[in-house]
Amino acid sequence: MHSHHLAGAIAPLSLTRQEAGRRSMETLLNCYCREVAGPEGQLSVGPLFGQSDSPASVHLALRSTGGRAMHLRLPLTGERVLTVVDSACATGNYRYLSPMYCKAPGKPWALLDWQALAGLLLRELSLKCGQPANDELMQQIEDSVAVTAAVLGAACPGPFSPRPLQAFVESEQSLVFGHPFHPAPKSRQGISQDDMQRYSPEMGTRFALHYFAVRREFLLQQSVLAQPCDRLVAEQAPADIAVDGDFFLLPAHPWQARHLLGHPDVAAAIGSGRIRDLGQRGALFYPTSSIRTLFHPDNPYFYKCSLNVRITNCVRKNAIYELEGALQVTRIMRTLAPQLRQHFPGVAIMEEPAFVSADLKTGDAQSDKAITEGFGLILRRGFGDVLHPGVTPLLAGALFGNHVYGEARMGELLDAMSRPSREEAAEAWFSRYVGELMYPVLYCYFAHGVIFEPHLQNVMIGVAEGEVRQVFLRDFEGVKLVQERFGAKQLDGISPRAREALWYSAEQGWKRIAYCLFVNNFCEAINQIGAGSPVLQNRLWAVVRHHLHAYQNQYGDDASARCINALLAGEPFPGKANLINRFFKRPDRASGYLPVNNPLGTLVESRAWN
Repeated sequence: MHSHHLAGAIAPLSLTRQEAGRRSMETLLNCYCREVAGPEGQLSVGPLFGQSDSPASVHLALRSTGGRAMHLRLPLTGERVLTVVDSACATGNYRYLSPMYCKAPGKPWALLDWQALAGLLLRELSLKCGQPANDELMQQIEDSVAVTAAVLGAACPGPFSPRPLQAFVESEQSLVFGHPFHPAPKSRQGISQDDMQRYSPEMGTRFALHYFAVRREFLLQQSVLAQPCDRLVAEQAPADIAVDGDFFLLPAHPWQARHLLGHPDVAAAIGSGRIRDLGQRGALFYPTSSIRTLFHPDNPYFYKCSLNVRITNCVRKNAIYELEGALQVTRIMRTLAPQLRQHFPGVAIMEEPAFVSADLKTGDAQSDKAITEGFGLILRRGFGDVLHPGVTPLLAGALFGNHVYGEARMGELLDAMSRPSREEAAEAWFSRYVGELMYPVLYCYFAHGVIFEPHLQNVMIGVAEGEVRQVFLRDFEGVKLVQERFGAKQLDGISPRAREALWYSAEQGWKRIAYCLFVNNFCEAINQIGAGSPVLQNRLWAVVRHHLHAYQNQYGDDASARCINALLAGEPFPGKANLINRFFKRPDRASGYLPVNNPLGTLVESRAWN
């Protein structure tokens, strides 16, 4: 009897582990095909030919699904990979319909699991690049699979709540699989399995903040609001916390609090009474998709906390220059706000108008920097005065790039629309989305030199009765400024390091926008909305083309004409090379771009803009 129950407990865990491994294989192959095999002519998708010894499951999948054989050559190891996908896909957004197999020279086809496929592709990359094996990346992939398996065990795939802010929380906490073109989309290095379960948004968790009281002489803060940041934080603090005027309150993510308590200078400050450790208390906050940004529906601000954990590519601490940069971007966006409201009333910018931290002034520059960054807290505007009545804000990543979970939730929105057919609803929905998002992003860049990153975790979509009503842009850490438009004189109120971090060249800025908007966002949206229908996908790309023309007609200039004409002519999109970036252990800012096929050039002829 006992063994029967044990088998029942093991079976779901085994299934989630298998599903997590399968999805890891798909994202790995997505990356490798887009970044290596496709550009180097080592990939073919089409009929199965000359493969009389191919595995039976491949033949079965081809017959039962009408899919296409994907054949991948690894010339340096001499091995081949074979699987079935739904169709040839111009942008590399494949849907996999069979297991994956490998054939080494002189050996039969062998079934692959995620470890074997990862080892195969990383060996080929090592030989190609003349680099030793990247054990760190292999560990990140393993971490990602383990986290994905745990998330699958906790996933709630049903419809979102009818209550707008609860639905928002559910969308933020629903990213089961993560970035579909990252080799380790759920990797979280530096955090234990228990803490991953306790603090990860995908586990449906919430928790109290950890509060410190710090002597006011160590206060470091800035605010563009009527009140200083420490007062805003104090107003939202638990009612049972009382500190005298010599101290200010500093909340932290509870995992980060434990990290800070382990720092010797923080421990010494607590011992001397310069800092008081008040512990975890008060209202329960929800972690959003970034893990470190926390939300409570009654608080007018999101709390963007530091977190010394490597999540995918970066350690998510609030560097001092990022604290300064967030406020500088807020100042700039406030000057642009009247124009944006006039031209684009459906977009809301979630500004970051204040930050607070502590500078213990120990005399040890490295220690002081680590402590200030570790305590750094940014306030981000909440929904209170920007969310239209009856509108539900949903994370774009919950609808696109979230594989079958996103596809199902996108379908629920389309079904709620009053349209004669699903295809007509899809076209109308997507057209409104593209218009609400693309126009302000392009306008901020071309007219004002402000570079947003409209990727799937930085965009929230406000919906009512299924239809798009609003779009919200967030995360000023990713916002950059074109250096040719914002020189040192315009940014003389911030440190040289903060200026350097904010500056991009015009070319860098365009590549970043084009990648985030067209590849990370629209490619995934079109793949989800038009799943299984190449005809509908082409119609959705035609919607993008239409809006590029319309933007240029209404708001364009010579600079935008050059960029838009190139896209309309089919110039490849810039794609971020996440696999290669992780393979070489490059910082995210140093990430290179590679060409991604642009379907816009193969659509109906249309005149260029002059």
